[in-house]
Amino acid sequence: MLSSDLALGIDIGTQGVKGALVTPEGVMIAQHLVEHGSLTRQPDWCEQDMHHNWWVNSAIVVRKLLETDGVRPEQVKVISVSGLYPAMGPTDGEGNPIAPAILYSDNRSTAEVYEVNQALGLQLSGEELTPKLIWFLRHQRNLAKRMRMFFDAPHYLVYKLCGEYVTDTITTGLYGAIYQSPSASWREAVCARFGIPVEILPRVYPPATVVGGVHASAAEATGLEAGTPVLTGMPDLVSSLISVGAVHKHESAAYYGTAGLVPVMKDELLNAAFKPYPLEERGITPQDGYIFDYPSYCLTVGDAVRWFRDEFAQAEMVLQAQGSAPNAYAQLDQLAARVPPGSEGIILLPYLLGQRSPEFDSYASGVFFGVKKAHTRGHLFRAILESFGFSIRHGLESFYPNGHPLTRLVATGGGARSPLWRQIVSDISGLYQEYIPDSDGPLGCAYLGGLALGWFNDFEILKTQWVKASGVTEPNPAAQEQYDRAYRIYAELHTALKPVFKKSVLE
Repeated sequence: MLSSDLALGIDIGTQGVKGALVTPEGVMIAQHLVEHGSLTRQPDWCEQDMHHNWWVNSAIVVRKLLETDGVRPEQVKVISVSGLYPAMGPTDGEGNPIAPAILYSDNRSTAEVYEVNQALGLQLSGEELTPKLIWFLRHQRNLAKRMRMFFDAPHYLVYKLCGEYVTDTITTGLYGAIYQSPSASWREAVCARFGIPVEILPRVYPPATVVGGVHASAAEATGLEAGTPVLTGMPDLVSSLISVGAVHKHESAAYYGTAGLVPVMKDELLNAAFKPYPLEERGITPQDGYIFDYPSYCLTVGDAVRWFRDEFAQAEMVLQAQGSAPNAYAQLDQLAARVPPGSEGIILLPYLLGQRSPEFDSYASGVFFGVKKAHTRGHLFRAILESFGFSIRHGLESFYPNGHPLTRLVATGGGARSPLWRQIVSDISGLYQEYIPDSDGPLGCAYLGGLALGWFNDFEILKTQWVKASGVTEPNPAAQEQYDRAYRIYAELHTALKPVFKKSVLE
């Protein structure tokens, strides 16, 4: 018999908010999704309306979940939130946004990245939050005078639910330069050097910490019971890894999301749920309070797929709307499946919003190379799918020239639903991939909520009862041989075009 207790998991992504109600046995009794988008007010900027996307849409999701037959608000025993990060959404002292939130994929702070790296001997990229914060303080001075707090997606929702201004000990690893681990505090001298007021920085707790309870106004807005425990919040990357059971250092996920990445953990996730990652004690540089390496991180994996659909697949979208064909993505997969490995010479450098890893290059842009008159939309679409595999192989070879530490990889994210795409990535990278079709951020959030409440002591129940793989994608040796030549060209293009990218932007 299933327990009547429920954990509420909410994940705020770049393209929408997802929520789920889950029992301690791992049964998802309700789930809901509300889509949203981003803002691009200037080239290389990427922003979101934090009030609407992160709070209003989340409240809608919660209300829909609580409308499920047989569900009562008092059954929800814990609320656990994850979301996009790092982001810099500035607010006044009452939590009212004073400007759109600057997202992880925004490249406006390149000069500040260079300045911090030169001053402190670091290797930050455009991903980290500290350069974005410095940019805002310097370039939006009138708004900065009003700023008392700033948020990423999960922690803004936590604030709106319970009024606590917090962040978590994993997210802080991507602040860059100003966070001090394992004391979970701020480097006041570094803050002073770059003009960052320490009083605007949040309190820091591990993700599985109860930081407050739902207050009255949030209860009215969402339908939740006042006082329901709320956890600190955490990155969407962590909830995704938990949802597929990739919780040990030798395990990871290939994330086929808006961005695509393969993170490599430097500590067990169970440790990270309850305490800061303590690399600093071992004499590592200040930015290394972060539990993940990012050997492969491309900002526009699923984003490129969606862009291609929206711009070049109107016919498929019409057929989908008419109900006479499967969804447009599946139709594009059918076109790509008719094209041989290597897309008959077409290679995509997938840098539609710049490059993150294995090298940071905010000047990089997307390039289709090798296009001939005989090529079709199927060739171009397959080249987009293949670019993720090339990105993974490039990252792993660059970070780990003597061999990577991964013994288990799980495909996750919306794009992983495509068997063709999973096969392409395995063929290029040489990696076996498990696929868990029901994995999602809210499920990972719910399990962390159970850990926080003591429902579970570790991840054993997650791996034996909650998470079930539907199959494994194995590399095809024949295709691997065909991809080796294409990969060598990909790697050469990457090196050859780096100076051209910068020249095209600065001249």
